[in-house]
Amino acid sequence: MNKELRILILDDVPTDADLMAFELAEAGMSLTSKYASDKESFLRSLEDDRPDIILSDYSLPSFDGLSALKIAKERHPDIPFIFVSGALDWEAAIELLKQGATDYVLKDRLHRLPPTVSRALQEVAERKERKRAEEALKDSEMRYRTIFENTGTATIIIEEDLTIALANRQFGELTGFSRSDVEGKKNWGDFVHPDDPGKTSGFSLKDGLPAEMPMSGCEFQMLNRHGDTLHVIVNIASIPSTTKKVLSILDITKRLEAERKILVNNEMLRTLSAELVMTEERERRRIAIDLHDNIGQTLALTKIKLNALMEQESLPGITEPILEILEMVDQSIQQTRSLTRELSPSVLYELGLVEALQWLGEQIFDQHGLQILLKYDLKARKIDRDVQIFLYRSIRELLLNIVKHAETKEAHVTLQKSGENIIVTVRDGGIGFDIASIDQIFKKSGGFGLLSIRERLNYIGGRLEIETRKGWGTRVEMVVPQKKRKNRK
Repeated sequence: MNKELRILILDDVPTDADLMAFELAEAGMSLTSKYASDKESFLRSLEDDRPDIILSDYSLPSFDGLSALKIAKERHPDIPFIFVSGALDWEAAIELLKQGATDYVLKDRLHRLPPTVSRALQEVAERKERKRAEEALKDSEMRYRTIFENTGTATIIIEEDLTIALANRQFGELTGFSRSDVEGKKNWGDFVHPDDPGKTSGFSLKDGLPAEMPMSGCEFQMLNRHGDTLHVIVNIASIPSTTKKVLSILDITKRLEAERKILVNNEMLRTLSAELVMTEERERRRIAIDLHDNIGQTLALTKIKLNALMEQESLPGITEPILEILEMVDQSIQQTRSLTRELSPSVLYELGLVEALQWLGEQIFDQHGLQILLKYDLKARKIDRDVQIFLYRSIRELLLNIVKHAETKEAHVTLQKSGENIIVTVRDGGIGFDIASIDQIFKKSGGFGLLSIRERLNYIGGRLEIETRKGWGTRVEMVVPQKKRKNRK
């Protein structure tokens, strides 16, 4: 032994005590011996020297070994106590072992003492190691339980058969079940909704868990104690060297409800936006008709009467003023017609989209010098009126953007049919722009607006694609359903 062994020997025969120490030293043990022959010296050595092992005779004149055993076990239960006696029958030996003695050796067989002492000390070391390991395990379990309880997320540990071994407080709050209701009594599959055992996760499920265990991202529908459906995302991890798994469960029910409300609100906004556009268009049409039928006709009638007045020679001196008035009336008539066409070109309503775009091309060329090259599939004429109005306004907005920003003299507009959709492409060879600034363009665009175009397209089931780069130009493609989508509740 590397450590020096402290031995307390209780015996009233000094030579017997010396023989015990000698046998141990001969066996290679490094030791220090303390001797006691009565109760007083035994108690003093027991407390002052704190021996590693006690060797005691069974029978002493003024003190007996059994009393010494009881005192030692009461004060220092971990110290091995071995009886070394000259005469000890079997029944007495068994009784001593029951009382807590570690072992016994007969004095005429002292050769057995060293292995008996070694074995006793080994048992002590093993007990200490077990105790240390148990305390470490207990401490580890306590720390783990503290972490487990304070993850902030509902967490459970399940066995291979999906039985819930541990559940934290958050899991109880999520499901409405106490820990005692769950641990060892319920199965993870008991909580998975029977109609949707993780269908949205995209994994093949078996008894409420994916057949291939991913580390995260399984989406489930759960049931709580009250039968309410909960939408959750489950992260799954294996515990090394075991068949157990840790399930961390994130409740996304409120988030999904909030997202659903946002989608509903967005849909309502798109509907309102679409209705606003059509209401604006109807108001434009009404104002244009009023201008044409009322103000325009009044101005035309005024011009006729002024011309008739000019032909009367009996009114000398008024010719020049009447000519000035006629000129102002002509200007008003032209401005009214221009405003009427700007508000709502009658060609769109009377002849259709293609003719309206041809007329628009002429107007833009006359006003801004931009040449519009229009190509179209004649089948594209059969388009709902509301869709035609939307396309006209959108194409006009895109062409005016080219006038403002592209620094080019030519633009191409193409209309073609593709299945149930109309594909409209507006392209220029201008300076282009940085696609990263598209959001700013959406926000700053005036008139009908790129943002309005995009939102309206989303609402009617179409899409907007923009391709551009500096020095190359810009290509905008709109895919539009040929028929107006029915309003949804």
